[in-house]
Amino acid sequence: MECGQFERQRSLAGWVKAGYAVSEMKATVPIAEPPRIPAPPELIERAEELVKKYEIDCFWFWHPEARVRYLGDVRLVVHHLREYGNHKAWQAAQELNKCL
Repeated sequence: MECGQFERQRSLAGWVKAGYAVSEMKATVPIAEPPRIPAPPELIERAEELVKKYEIDCFWFWHPEARVRYLGDVRLVVHHLREYGNHKAWQAAQELNKCL
């Protein structure tokens, strides 16, 4: 076995462990998508308020017409508040996360 071939096999094994389908040395889309569970209206309202409040710091990528609809969207809001926000944003993320 050539040295480069061993490296390719080892890196592909990592992709497979991460849940990706591997065919002909190319990684494709993830095997399973998480289910889209609708979020409660109160949670949607609070998450959208936080997106608007921290738009510049935490949600520069958020399309103006995008809406929070699912629990996965709320988790994304929590993640970005924690990752890119200040202390108040982090506290708001904690409160939002308690509702999940």
